[in-house]
Amino acid sequence: MALLCAGFAAGQEQEPQTGFTADVNLVLLHVAVIDPRGSDVPPLSVEDFTVFDDGVKQTVELFVAPADAPLDVALVLDSSASMKPVEMLARRAALSFLGRLAPDDCAFVLPFSDTAGPGRWGRSADPDLRMYIGRIRSQGGTALHDALLEGLAQLERASPNDLVAVASEAEEGLDSEEREESGIRLDSEPPVKTAGPDKVAASGDTPVITLPPRRTSLLHEVGDAVRYLDLSAPPPVIGCGKRLPPGTLTTAANARRKALILLSDGADMDSKAGFYDALGAARAASVPVFPVAMGYANDDPSLKDHLEEIARATGGRMVQNGKPGELGESYDQVVSLLRSYYLIGYSPDRLGSSEQTPSGGRPRWHDVTVALRRPNFEPLVRPGYYR
Repeated sequence: MALLCAGFAAGQEQEPQTGFTADVNLVLLHVAVIDPRGSDVPPLSVEDFTVFDDGVKQTVELFVAPADAPLDVALVLDSSASMKPVEMLARRAALSFLGRLAPDDCAFVLPFSDTAGPGRWGRSADPDLRMYIGRIRSQGGTALHDALLEGLAQLERASPNDLVAVASEAEEGLDSEEREESGIRLDSEPPVKTAGPDKVAASGDTPVITLPPRRTSLLHEVGDAVRYLDLSAPPPVIGCGKRLPPGTLTTAANARRKALILLSDGADMDSKAGFYDALGAARAASVPVFPVAMGYANDDPSLKDHLEEIARATGGRMVQNGKPGELGESYDQVVSLLRSYYLIGYSPDRLGSSEQTPSGGRPRWHDVTVALRRPNFEPLVRPGYYR
C-alpha cells in the first residue's frame, strides 16, 4: 500500500517568482535544517543541498525556503476521557500554538475521541477557529489511527467548497435538467454536516445537496480498514485547506509547506484503521508528522515505539511532554522545527535515475538522502518513499 508519489495538485497559471517549476510527478521532500548545538541556522540556498535517490544525485526542480511559503498544519488533538484532568491546559496550549503561526499560515484543528472529528480549518487569528478549540470537551475512547488518517487526508484533499464546484453529474446521480426540475441545487455555501452522501440539508425553501468529502488517494489505499470512517467536516475558511485546481504546474510561487502535529496521552482503542494502515498512509504522504506524547503515551513502550516510527518515517520528530503544564513548550519545539523546513522537489523517473516500476507492478522502496554543503548543520528528512 502506497501513494505513488506525493505531489501538489496544480493550480491556475501564475508567473513564477523563481526559476523552479514542477510537474505532478514530483517527489516532494520537507527538509528541516537544524544545528545540533542549538544555534540558529542562517538562510540556505539550493546550492547548499544535494539530494540522492537510491544513491543517484538528483536535479532539484523545486526549491522553497521557509520564509517563502506558508504552512498548512493539521493539529490533531486527543480529546478522550483520559484527557479530562488536563482539558483546559490542552485548549490553552492549542490556542497558544495558533498564536505562533504566521498570518498566512492555516491550521486544521481535529479533536478525536472514539471517533475522529469533525475538524475545522482556519487561520491563526480566525475567531471561529479559536472558539471551536474552546468548545472541545474530553470524553469517550481513543481513535488515534483514524484521526491521523483524517488529518493527512485534510492536508492532501481539496476543500469541501471545491468539491461542490467540481463534482461531476455522475457523482450526484442527477443531470442539470433533473436538478432544476426537482428543485435541488448544488451550493458552495458552507454545507450542513450530514451522516452520508444521500442526505439533503435544508436551506430556506430549496434543499441543498451536501456532498461528502472526496475519498483521497491516501484513504483509498488503506481500503476496507477505513471504508466506513466518517470524514465529513465543516468547510474551511476561504484559502485554508484549499488545493490549487487542476491545470497548472506547481511553482515556488504557489507551493505550501505541510505538517501534522498529533497529541495523544494513550494507545489507540477505537479506530477502524490499524497501526500499519496509519503508518503506510503517513509514509506515503509528503507530510512530516510530530507526535507529542503525554502521560501514558510516554510510559507505554509499544505506543511510544509506534509514535516514534511514524515520526521517523515521515521526517518529523517525536516530542515527549513530561508535564501537562509544559505542553506549550512542546508545541514551541515543533514550531521552531517548522520554521526551518525547506520544500524540495525532483523527478527521478524523468531523469532515468532509478529502475522503473513495471506497469501494474508493486511500488518499490526508494532510499532518500540529503547532504548539506555546511557540515555543521544536520538535515531532518523522511528516509525514502514508495514508487
